[in-house]
Amino acid sequence: MPMKRTMVYLPDDLSKKLKHLAVERETSMAELIREAAAALVERTDMSAVREALAEYRADPASAVPLEQYHRRRKKR
Repeated sequence: MPMKRTMVYLPDDLSKKLKHLAVERETSMAELIREAAAALVERTDMSAVREALAEYRADPASAVPLEQYHRRRKKR
């Protein structure tokens, strides 16, 4: 998978904790940061799904075709 190099500044205490966690898990700090970023994106995506589901449950007649839903999400 292609990757983009990114510089991230972390507070000293967070950096130390992350370094200890990386040693405990026998992985790199970069991998832990990638995991955390992926989890944040997934959680954000799931929030949009939950929001759409709540709208549907409140008013089932408000349902839209899947293509229209995807277009709305792209605009967010």
